[in-house]
Amino acid sequence: MRYLPAHPELFQFSDGKIGREELFKYTNGRFLVREKGSCDKRYLKFDVDQLCAVAASAGSSKSPICAIEKMEGGFSKALLMSKEDGTEVVAKLPFSIAGPPKYLTASEAAVLQYFPVPKLLAWNADSSNPVGAEYIIMEKAVGCQLAKKWGEMEHERHFEFIKNLCEVEADLAAITLPANGSLYFRESMGTGDNYEPLAPEMDPSGHFCIGPSCERSWFGKDEAESTQARFDRGPWPTLPAFGVALAEREIARIEQNPKTVPYGPPRGSTEEQLAILRIVKEVFLKMDGKILPGRFLWPTLWHTDLHMGNIYVSDEEPTQIASIIDWQSIVVSPLFCQVRFPEFITIWDDYELGSKIPTLPENIDEMDEDDQAIVKFKYKHNMMGKAYEAASGFKNLNIFHSLRLPPHFRQLFVRCGEAWEEGIVPLRTCLIEIADVWKELEFSGDCPCNFSEDEIMKYQQEFQEYRNHHKLYELARQFLDTDAEGWIAPDDDFEEKQQRNKQLLETCAAQCAEYGISAEEVRGTWPYS
Repeated sequence: MRYLPAHPELFQFSDGKIGREELFKYTNGRFLVREKGSCDKRYLKFDVDQLCAVAASAGSSKSPICAIEKMEGGFSKALLMSKEDGTEVVAKLPFSIAGPPKYLTASEAAVLQYFPVPKLLAWNADSSNPVGAEYIIMEKAVGCQLAKKWGEMEHERHFEFIKNLCEVEADLAAITLPANGSLYFRESMGTGDNYEPLAPEMDPSGHFCIGPSCERSWFGKDEAESTQARFDRGPWPTLPAFGVALAEREIARIEQNPKTVPYGPPRGSTEEQLAILRIVKEVFLKMDGKILPGRFLWPTLWHTDLHMGNIYVSDEEPTQIASIIDWQSIVVSPLFCQVRFPEFITIWDDYELGSKIPTLPENIDEMDEDDQAIVKFKYKHNMMGKAYEAASGFKNLNIFHSLRLPPHFRQLFVRCGEAWEEGIVPLRTCLIEIADVWKELEFSGDCPCNFSEDEIMKYQQEFQEYRNHHKLYELARQFLDTDAEGWIAPDDDFEEKQQRNKQLLETCAAQCAEYGISAEEVRGTWPYS
């Protein structure tokens, strides 16, 4: 899209000119369901000339903007802005659904300043500014996206890249932070905001602090309209404080707005949900350095969305990382809650952590071509998983040990934070697992939950039903190459995807017995109908 100074109301894509209104609209794809609402939530009007003026003076180069290329993600509009002198900057403007006003932009700006890849040039978290929207101006990421180089790289080069990525993550994990929450400039904090300053050795300038979490989950659809916190949004100095705040948030949401759905996976009654959350709150209060050593609890800044589009590498040497983008909604949480395999490494349920090296099946030569391709793909990703484990252990043992921590610890926090949205069936399963090893882990006092054998059998059955429903949802997402909102990429044939969606629904309804649910339930819970 090109800005035309002689025609200030027109922009130009490669296929022609558009009016400014088209610049404000969301045009990066379609949605299988609720399309108008999804696009409306991504409509963003702002003063283009004012933004151009800010961008023109941002950075070391002071030169008028002569061209704008429009890019969009699920939560932000990004504009690649070219100056007359040939330099380029990127402007990022969050959609209203991205997260809490002010906090989201202020935190991302602070992260970019603290960890400058790419470098922050200008920002404003007050939408009443002359641009009329919150914005961040940053340098264009150097290098090229990893996705463009990955297919050209030999397997050994993949492993070399993974080692370098682990070095970046080790640098993040080495930053000592005083609390869980989000990183901010101290000047961003309002009179009602609690915050903890960084230690002088981590912040000699005295500019940074940890303040309230900017994560979307702390601001519901209606709650994001206001900065008035109904919950304790942090910062939280300890793991128990963080966990209790999670539980109290979900309790408040269930009490004020209980969810009832006619179909779908089991959720537990409102009374059961509240009872389980109160037990979880007690468990959180008993979690301390004795249960989980301090190294697992350290508040850690971590990029949790490392897919190949967010990682930029050197054109000449693609194993070398040049930039990492999209730090929006990145928060500070306990290390064991943060660490995970990067998005570009697929990890299956049967993946074994540890020193056991993956092998190809002995009968691989007897398989047909399609089965061989699947087995080799899985083997390749398992080997990359081992490379990631090994490199993490070499660069930072705390990351390595956190990866190997029993999953029910992390899942207890994840599932607690989803209780209002998803129900308490998976959360209760985590509780059962923790209750089973309560004494072994040397928790203080008696376990606040005791389940009989009959209850455990009943709850395991409910959890299996829950998993069956979600297997169906995951099948739909993978088959249609979409996300929870039904987003379809602009290069895809939308009408064809609509037809495939209808066909898949009918196929799954006919094969409903495989998922342990009725055809009526399949149709009633289908995510894209």
